[in-house]
Amino acid sequence: MDHILHLPTIMIVHALITCISTVVTIYMWLRARGSRILPLLVAAGIAACAAMLLHSARNTLPLFLSSGVGLGLGVLAVGFYWQAVVAFEGGKVSLVKASVGIVIWTALWLTPVFHQSMAARTIILGLLVAGYCFLTAFEILRKSKQEPLPSRSIAAFSNVIRGVVWLAPTPLSIFSAPAYAADGTTAPWFAFIVLANSMMIVLSLVALLMLAKERDEYRYRLASERDPLTNLANRRTFVASANQVLMQEQGGASLLLLDIDHFKTVNDTHGHAAGDQVLLAFSRVIEQRMPKGWLFARIGGEEFACLMPRMSAQKAVSVAENLRRAVAEMVIPVPSPLQVTVSIGVSEASARGVELDTLLASADAALYRAKADGRNCVRFCEPVILLEETAATLALAAGEQRRSVVRLRPRGE
Repeated sequence: MDHILHLPTIMIVHALITCISTVVTIYMWLRARGSRILPLLVAAGIAACAAMLLHSARNTLPLFLSSGVGLGLGVLAVGFYWQAVVAFEGGKVSLVKASVGIVIWTALWLTPVFHQSMAARTIILGLLVAGYCFLTAFEILRKSKQEPLPSRSIAAFSNVIRGVVWLAPTPLSIFSAPAYAADGTTAPWFAFIVLANSMMIVLSLVALLMLAKERDEYRYRLASERDPLTNLANRRTFVASANQVLMQEQGGASLLLLDIDHFKTVNDTHGHAAGDQVLLAFSRVIEQRMPKGWLFARIGGEEFACLMPRMSAQKAVSVAENLRRAVAEMVIPVPSPLQVTVSIGVSEASARGVELDTLLASADAALYRAKADGRNCVRFCEPVILLEETAATLALAAGEQRRSVVRLRPRGE
Protein backbone atom coordinates (compact mmCIF):
# COMPACT_ATOMS: atom_id res chain seq x y z
CA MET A 1 0.00 0.00 0.00
CA ASP A 2 2.94 2.34 0.64
CA HIS A 3 3.91 1.90 -2.98
CA ILE A 4 0.48 2.99 -4.17
CA LEU A 5 0.35 6.36 -2.37
CA HIS A 6 3.39 8.40 -1.38
CA LEU A 7 2.42 10.37 1.75
CA PRO A 8 5.01 13.20 1.43
CA THR A 9 3.85 13.87 -2.14
CA ILE A 10 0.19 13.93 -1.06
CA MET A 11 0.97 16.36 1.76
CA ILE A 12 2.94 18.64 -0.59
CA VAL A 13 0.08 18.68 -3.10
CA HIS A 14 -2.40 19.32 -0.29
CA ALA A 15 -0.29 22.21 1.00
CA LEU A 16 0.01 23.72 -2.49
CA ILE A 17 -3.73 23.50 -3.10
CA THR A 18 -4.42 25.13 0.26
CA CYS A 19 -1.92 27.92 -0.37
CA ILE A 20 -3.21 28.63 -3.88
CA SER A 21 -6.80 28.70 -2.62
CA THR A 22 -5.80 31.09 0.15
CA VAL A 23 -4.00 33.45 -2.25
CA VAL A 24 -7.03 33.51 -4.55
CA THR A 25 -9.31 34.17 -1.57
CA ILE A 26 -7.09 37.05 -0.42
CA TYR A 27 -7.28 38.56 -3.91
CA MET A 28 -11.09 38.26 -3.87
CA TRP A 29 -11.21 39.86 -0.43
CA LEU A 30 -9.11 42.82 -1.57
CA ARG A 31 -11.67 43.43 -4.33
CA ALA A 32 -14.67 43.02 -2.01
CA ARG A 33 -13.59 44.46 1.32
CA GLY A 34 -17.14 44.64 2.61
CA SER A 35 -17.61 40.85 2.50
CA ARG A 36 -18.28 39.02 5.78
CA ILE A 37 -17.41 35.64 4.31
CA LEU A 38 -14.05 36.20 2.59
CA PRO A 39 -12.05 37.31 5.68
CA LEU A 40 -13.14 34.15 7.49
CA LEU A 41 -12.11 32.03 4.51
CA VAL A 42 -8.77 33.86 4.41
CA ALA A 43 -8.28 33.16 8.13
CA ALA A 44 -9.19 29.51 7.57
CA GLY A 45 -6.73 29.25 4.68
CA ILE A 46 -3.87 30.87 6.58
CA ALA A 47 -4.47 28.65 9.60
CA ALA A 48 -4.62 25.57 7.36
CA CYS A 49 -1.38 26.51 5.57
CA ALA A 50 0.41 27.06 8.88
CA ALA A 51 -0.94 23.77 10.21
CA MET A 52 0.23 21.87 7.14
CA LEU A 53 3.66 23.54 7.25
CA LEU A 54 4.20 22.74 10.93
CA HIS A 55 2.87 19.20 10.81
CA SER A 56 4.81 18.27 7.66
CA ALA A 57 8.01 19.10 9.59
CA ARG A 58 7.09 16.62 12.31
CA ASN A 59 10.46 14.83 12.08
CA THR A 60 12.48 18.01 12.61
CA LEU A 61 10.31 20.20 14.88
CA PRO A 62 9.47 19.54 18.53
CA LEU A 63 6.28 17.60 19.05
CA PHE A 64 4.47 20.50 20.74
CA LEU A 65 5.04 22.64 17.62
CA SER A 66 4.31 20.08 14.93
CA SER A 67 1.36 18.40 16.63
CA GLY A 68 0.36 20.66 19.49
CA VAL A 69 0.38 23.95 17.59
CA GLY A 70 0.13 22.52 14.07
CA LEU A 71 -2.90 20.30 14.59
CA GLY A 72 -4.51 22.93 16.82
CA LEU A 73 -4.31 25.40 13.94
CA GLY A 74 -5.85 22.74 11.71
CA VAL A 75 -8.84 22.54 14.06
CA LEU A 76 -9.06 26.34 14.10
CA ALA A 77 -9.09 26.40 10.28
CA VAL A 78 -12.15 24.13 10.17
CA GLY A 79 -13.81 26.31 12.82
CA PHE A 80 -13.24 29.43 10.73
CA TYR A 81 -14.66 27.66 7.67
CA TRP A 82 -17.79 26.76 9.67
CA GLN A 83 -18.27 30.40 10.64
CA ALA A 84 -17.71 31.46 7.02
CA VAL A 85 -20.67 29.26 6.08
CA VAL A 86 -22.66 30.77 8.97
CA ALA A 87 -21.92 34.22 7.50
CA PHE A 88 -22.87 32.99 4.04
CA GLU A 89 -26.26 31.89 5.39
CA GLY A 90 -26.80 35.29 7.02
CA GLY A 91 -26.16 34.14 10.61
CA LYS A 92 -24.26 35.89 13.37
CA VAL A 93 -20.54 35.11 13.21
CA SER A 94 -18.91 33.99 16.46
CA LEU A 95 -15.13 33.80 16.65
CA VAL A 96 -15.53 32.29 20.10
CA LYS A 97 -17.40 29.30 18.65
CA ALA A 98 -14.80 29.01 15.90
CA SER A 99 -12.06 28.87 18.56
CA VAL A 100 -13.67 26.36 20.90
CA GLY A 101 -11.94 23.45 19.16
CA ILE A 102 -8.42 24.86 19.50
CA VAL A 103 -9.10 25.80 23.12
CA ILE A 104 -10.13 22.21 23.91
CA TRP A 105 -7.12 20.89 22.00
CA THR A 106 -4.70 23.19 23.84
CA ALA A 107 -6.20 22.41 27.25
CA LEU A 108 -5.88 18.66 26.64
CA TRP A 109 -2.38 19.05 25.25
CA LEU A 110 -1.23 20.48 28.57
CA THR A 111 -2.03 17.15 30.25
CA PRO A 112 0.92 14.72 30.05
CA VAL A 113 -1.28 11.71 29.33
CA PHE A 114 -2.75 13.39 26.23
CA HIS A 115 0.38 14.55 24.44
CA GLN A 116 2.11 11.25 25.20
CA SER A 117 -0.73 9.13 23.74
CA MET A 118 -0.98 8.91 19.96
CA ALA A 119 -4.37 7.15 20.17
CA ALA A 120 -5.84 9.88 22.42
CA ARG A 121 -4.63 12.65 20.10
CA THR A 122 -6.03 10.86 17.06
CA ILE A 123 -9.44 10.35 18.65
CA ILE A 124 -9.81 13.91 19.98
CA LEU A 125 -8.56 15.48 16.74
CA GLY A 126 -11.03 13.42 14.71
CA LEU A 127 -13.94 14.31 16.99
CA LEU A 128 -13.18 18.04 16.94
CA VAL A 129 -12.76 18.34 13.18
CA ALA A 130 -15.69 16.01 12.44
CA GLY A 131 -17.89 18.04 14.79
CA TYR A 132 -17.12 21.24 12.89
CA CYS A 133 -17.74 19.48 9.57
CA PHE A 134 -21.14 18.20 10.69
CA LEU A 135 -22.08 21.66 12.03
CA THR A 136 -21.14 23.13 8.65
CA ALA A 137 -23.32 20.58 6.82
CA PHE A 138 -26.22 21.30 9.17
CA GLU A 139 -25.88 25.06 8.57
CA ILE A 140 -25.99 24.52 4.80
CA LEU A 141 -29.09 22.31 4.96
CA ARG A 142 -30.90 24.43 7.55
CA LYS A 143 -32.12 26.98 4.99
CA SER A 144 -32.71 24.61 2.09
CA LYS A 145 -36.47 25.28 2.17
CA GLN A 146 -36.12 29.06 2.34
CA GLU A 147 -33.48 29.17 -0.39
CA PRO A 148 -33.61 26.02 -2.56
CA LEU A 149 -30.24 26.03 -4.30
CA PRO A 150 -29.25 22.91 -6.29
CA SER A 151 -25.70 22.78 -4.88
CA ARG A 152 -26.79 22.70 -1.24
CA SER A 153 -26.87 18.92 -1.23
CA ILE A 154 -23.38 18.72 -2.76
CA ALA A 155 -21.96 21.21 -0.25
CA ALA A 156 -23.58 19.43 2.70
CA PHE A 157 -22.53 16.00 1.38
CA SER A 158 -18.88 17.05 1.01
CA ASN A 159 -18.76 18.27 4.62
CA VAL A 160 -20.49 15.17 5.94
CA ILE A 161 -18.04 12.92 4.09
CA ARG A 162 -15.15 15.02 5.36
CA GLY A 163 -16.45 14.53 8.90
CA VAL A 164 -16.71 10.78 8.36
CA VAL A 165 -13.15 10.76 6.98
CA TRP A 166 -11.92 12.43 10.17
CA LEU A 167 -13.78 9.90 12.32
CA ALA A 168 -12.25 6.96 10.45
CA PRO A 169 -8.76 7.24 12.08
CA THR A 170 -10.26 6.42 15.49
CA PRO A 171 -11.18 2.77 14.75
CA LEU A 172 -8.23 2.40 12.37
CA SER A 173 -5.71 3.50 14.98
CA ILE A 174 -7.28 1.21 17.58
CA PHE A 175 -7.82 -1.92 15.51
CA SER A 176 -5.17 -1.54 12.80
CA ALA A 177 -2.16 0.61 13.66
CA PRO A 178 -1.47 4.11 15.03
CA ALA A 179 -1.14 6.91 12.48
CA TYR A 180 2.51 7.37 13.52
CA ALA A 181 4.62 4.54 14.89
CA ALA A 182 7.29 5.03 17.55
CA ASP A 183 10.01 5.07 14.90
CA GLY A 184 8.27 7.88 12.98
CA THR A 185 6.81 5.74 10.17
CA THR A 186 3.16 6.16 9.22
CA ALA A 187 0.41 3.57 9.06
CA PRO A 188 -0.53 2.31 5.57
CA TRP A 189 -4.05 3.77 5.87
CA PHE A 190 -2.87 7.26 6.79
CA ALA A 191 -2.05 8.32 3.21
CA PHE A 192 -5.57 7.44 2.09
CA ILE A 193 -7.07 9.52 4.89
CA VAL A 194 -4.92 12.53 3.96
CA LEU A 195 -5.84 12.14 0.27
CA ALA A 196 -9.57 11.82 1.02
CA ASN A 197 -9.44 14.87 3.28
CA SER A 198 -7.69 16.89 0.55
CA MET A 199 -10.35 15.91 -1.98
CA MET A 200 -13.19 16.84 0.39
CA ILE A 201 -11.60 20.23 1.14
CA VAL A 202 -11.44 21.03 -2.57
CA LEU A 203 -15.00 19.80 -3.10
CA SER A 204 -16.35 21.83 -0.17
CA LEU A 205 -14.65 25.01 -1.43
CA VAL A 206 -15.93 24.47 -4.97
CA ALA A 207 -19.43 23.73 -3.63
CA LEU A 208 -19.39 26.96 -1.63
CA LEU A 209 -18.45 28.93 -4.75
CA MET A 210 -21.25 27.18 -6.65
CA LEU A 211 -23.68 28.11 -3.89
CA ALA A 212 -22.61 31.75 -4.11
CA LYS A 213 -23.12 31.76 -7.89
CA GLU A 214 -26.51 30.04 -7.62
CA ARG A 215 -27.59 32.47 -4.92
CA ASP A 216 -26.83 35.44 -7.18
CA GLU A 217 -28.80 33.85 -10.01
CA TYR A 218 -31.67 32.98 -7.65
CA ARG A 219 -31.85 36.54 -6.32
CA TYR A 220 -31.73 38.03 -9.81
CA ARG A 221 -34.56 35.75 -10.86
CA LEU A 222 -36.60 36.68 -7.78
CA ALA A 223 -35.95 40.36 -8.43
CA SER A 224 -37.42 39.99 -11.91
CA GLU A 225 -40.42 38.04 -10.62
CA ARG A 226 -41.25 39.83 -7.35
CA ASP A 227 -42.40 43.26 -6.36
CA PRO A 228 -39.45 44.90 -4.54
CA LEU A 229 -41.55 46.50 -1.79
CA THR A 230 -44.05 43.80 -0.82
CA ASN A 231 -42.13 40.75 -2.14
CA LEU A 232 -45.33 39.58 -3.80
CA ALA A 233 -45.39 38.36 -7.38
CA ASN A 234 -45.33 41.24 -9.84
CA ARG A 235 -47.70 41.73 -12.77
CA ARG A 236 -45.56 39.82 -15.28
CA THR A 237 -45.25 36.79 -13.01
CA PHE A 238 -48.95 36.89 -12.17
CA VAL A 239 -50.01 37.01 -15.82
CA ALA A 240 -47.75 34.09 -16.77
CA SER A 241 -48.83 31.92 -13.82
CA ALA A 242 -52.52 32.83 -14.07
CA ASN A 243 -52.70 32.04 -17.80
CA GLN A 244 -51.15 28.66 -17.12
CA VAL A 245 -53.67 27.94 -14.34
CA LEU A 246 -56.61 29.01 -16.47
CA MET A 247 -55.53 26.76 -19.33
CA GLN A 248 -55.16 23.72 -17.07
CA GLU A 249 -57.86 24.18 -14.45
CA GLN A 250 -61.04 22.31 -15.40
CA GLY A 251 -63.03 23.48 -12.37
CA GLY A 252 -62.91 27.11 -13.36
CA ALA A 253 -61.55 29.94 -11.22
CA SER A 254 -62.47 33.28 -9.73
CA LEU A 255 -60.48 36.48 -9.77
CA LEU A 256 -60.35 39.26 -7.18
CA LEU A 257 -59.16 42.71 -8.09
CA LEU A 258 -58.37 44.74 -4.97
CA ASP A 259 -57.74 48.49 -4.86
CA ILE A 260 -56.88 50.43 -1.69
CA ASP A 261 -59.33 53.31 -1.30
CA HIS A 262 -58.02 56.90 -1.35
CA PHE A 263 -54.42 55.75 -1.47
CA LYS A 264 -53.30 58.97 -3.16
CA THR A 265 -54.68 60.89 -0.20
CA VAL A 266 -52.56 58.75 2.13
CA ASN A 267 -49.43 59.63 0.15
CA ASP A 268 -50.32 63.33 -0.08
CA THR A 269 -51.28 63.67 3.59
CA HIS A 270 -48.86 61.36 5.39
CA GLY A 271 -46.02 61.00 2.88
CA HIS A 272 -44.80 58.21 0.63
CA ALA A 273 -43.09 56.40 3.53
CA ALA A 274 -46.49 56.05 5.18
CA GLY A 275 -47.91 54.87 1.85
CA ASP A 276 -45.25 52.15 1.72
CA GLN A 277 -46.18 51.04 5.23
CA VAL A 278 -49.82 50.84 4.18
CA LEU A 279 -48.92 48.70 1.17
CA LEU A 280 -46.80 46.39 3.32
CA ALA A 281 -49.45 46.03 6.01
CA PHE A 282 -52.16 45.47 3.42
CA SER A 283 -50.07 42.84 1.63
CA ARG A 284 -49.34 40.93 4.85
CA VAL A 285 -52.98 40.96 5.97
CA ILE A 286 -54.16 39.56 2.64
CA GLU A 287 -51.23 37.16 2.18
CA GLN A 288 -51.80 35.59 5.60
CA ARG A 289 -55.27 34.59 4.44
CA MET A 290 -54.14 33.09 1.14
CA PRO A 291 -54.10 29.27 1.14
CA LYS A 292 -51.57 27.38 -0.92
CA GLY A 293 -52.44 27.32 -4.62
CA TRP A 294 -53.90 30.80 -4.84
CA LEU A 295 -52.02 33.43 -6.85
CA PHE A 296 -51.70 36.78 -5.11
CA ALA A 297 -49.77 39.65 -6.72
CA ARG A 298 -49.28 43.37 -6.78
CA ILE A 299 -50.13 44.38 -10.35
CA GLY A 300 -50.07 48.14 -10.00
CA GLY A 301 -49.44 50.96 -7.53
CA GLU A 302 -52.20 50.21 -5.02
CA GLU A 303 -53.90 47.50 -7.08
CA PHE A 304 -53.63 43.79 -6.29
CA ALA A 305 -55.03 40.65 -7.90
CA CYS A 306 -55.79 37.19 -6.59
CA LEU A 307 -56.68 34.19 -8.73
CA MET A 308 -58.47 31.39 -6.88
CA PRO A 309 -58.60 28.05 -8.77
CA ARG A 310 -61.71 25.88 -8.42
CA MET A 311 -63.59 28.70 -6.71
CA SER A 312 -67.19 29.57 -7.55
CA ALA A 313 -68.35 33.17 -7.77
CA GLN A 314 -70.50 32.82 -4.64
CA LYS A 315 -67.59 31.58 -2.54
CA ALA A 316 -65.27 34.16 -4.09
CA VAL A 317 -67.58 36.99 -3.04
CA SER A 318 -67.64 35.56 0.51
CA VAL A 319 -63.84 35.38 0.57
CA ALA A 320 -63.61 38.92 -0.76
CA GLU A 321 -65.98 40.16 1.93
CA ASN A 322 -63.84 38.56 4.65
CA LEU A 323 -60.74 40.20 3.19
CA ARG A 324 -62.49 43.57 3.03
CA ARG A 325 -63.40 43.34 6.72
CA ALA A 326 -59.86 42.29 7.66
CA VAL A 327 -58.42 45.32 5.89
CA ALA A 328 -60.94 47.68 7.50
CA GLU A 329 -59.96 46.38 10.96
CA MET A 330 -56.20 46.79 10.60
CA VAL A 331 -54.47 49.81 12.13
CA ILE A 332 -51.16 51.09 10.72
CA PRO A 333 -49.05 53.26 13.07
CA VAL A 334 -47.45 55.74 10.61
CA PRO A 335 -46.65 57.54 12.95
CA SER A 336 -50.21 58.23 14.13
CA PRO A 337 -52.72 55.36 13.78
CA LEU A 338 -54.10 55.11 10.24
CA GLN A 339 -56.89 52.95 8.84
CA VAL A 340 -57.65 52.21 5.21
CA THR A 341 -60.34 50.36 3.31
CA VAL A 342 -60.37 48.37 0.10
CA SER A 343 -62.75 48.00 -2.83
CA ILE A 344 -62.87 44.59 -4.49
CA GLY A 345 -64.14 43.48 -7.87
CA VAL A 346 -64.91 39.80 -8.47
CA SER A 347 -65.16 37.88 -11.74
CA GLU A 348 -65.54 34.20 -12.55
CA ALA A 349 -64.24 31.81 -15.21
CA SER A 350 -66.69 28.92 -15.14
CA ALA A 351 -64.76 26.72 -17.57
CA ARG A 352 -61.21 26.00 -18.66
CA GLY A 353 -59.62 28.17 -21.33
CA VAL A 354 -61.01 31.57 -20.36
CA GLU A 355 -58.42 34.24 -21.10
CA LEU A 356 -56.98 36.22 -18.24
CA ASP A 357 -57.60 39.49 -20.07
CA THR A 358 -61.32 38.72 -20.09
CA LEU A 359 -61.31 37.97 -16.36
CA LEU A 360 -59.34 41.11 -15.60
CA ALA A 361 -61.67 43.27 -17.69
CA SER A 362 -64.72 41.86 -15.90
CA ALA A 363 -63.13 42.24 -12.45
CA ASP A 364 -62.04 45.76 -13.33
CA ALA A 365 -65.59 46.65 -14.32
CA ALA A 366 -66.85 45.21 -11.02
CA LEU A 367 -64.17 47.20 -9.17
CA TYR A 368 -65.27 50.38 -10.97
CA ARG A 369 -68.80 49.75 -9.76
CA ALA A 370 -67.56 49.19 -6.17
CA LYS A 371 -65.80 52.56 -6.33
CA ALA A 372 -68.96 54.20 -7.72
CA ASP A 373 -71.04 52.66 -4.92
CA GLY A 374 -69.04 54.45 -2.23
CA ARG A 375 -65.91 52.22 -1.91
CA ASN A 376 -65.15 49.76 0.91
CA CYS A 377 -67.39 47.15 -0.67
CA VAL A 378 -67.35 44.04 -2.86
CA ARG A 379 -69.03 43.80 -6.24
CA PHE A 380 -69.38 40.84 -8.56
CA CYS A 381 -69.22 41.18 -12.31
CA GLU A 382 -72.74 41.18 -13.75
CA PRO A 383 -72.04 41.51 -17.46
CA VAL A 384 -75.40 42.89 -18.65
CA ILE A 385 -75.78 45.49 -15.91
CA LEU A 386 -72.15 46.50 -16.13
CA LEU A 387 -72.32 46.78 -19.90
CA GLU A 388 -75.34 49.08 -19.67
CA GLU A 389 -73.74 51.19 -16.96
CA THR A 390 -70.48 51.44 -18.87
CA ALA A 391 -72.26 52.45 -22.08
CA ALA A 392 -74.29 55.08 -20.24
CA THR A 393 -71.17 56.41 -18.55
CA LEU A 394 -69.31 56.61 -21.84
CA ALA A 395 -72.25 58.35 -23.54
CA LEU A 396 -72.50 60.84 -20.70
CA ALA A 397 -68.77 61.52 -20.85
CA ALA A 398 -68.93 62.00 -24.63
CA GLY A 399 -71.82 64.45 -24.25
CA GLU A 400 -69.97 66.46 -21.62
CA GLN A 401 -66.92 66.59 -23.87
CA ARG A 402 -68.99 67.90 -26.82
CA ARG A 403 -70.58 70.60 -24.66
CA SER A 404 -67.15 71.63 -23.40
CA VAL A 405 -65.89 71.95 -26.95
CA VAL A 406 -68.89 74.09 -27.91
CA ARG A 407 -68.33 76.41 -24.94
CA LEU A 408 -64.66 76.79 -25.85
CA ARG A 409 -65.36 77.86 -29.47
CA PRO A 410 -64.89 81.57 -30.19
CA ARG A 411 -67.93 83.61 -31.12
CA GLY A 412 -68.81 83.62 -34.73
CA GLU A 413 -67.88 79.99 -35.36
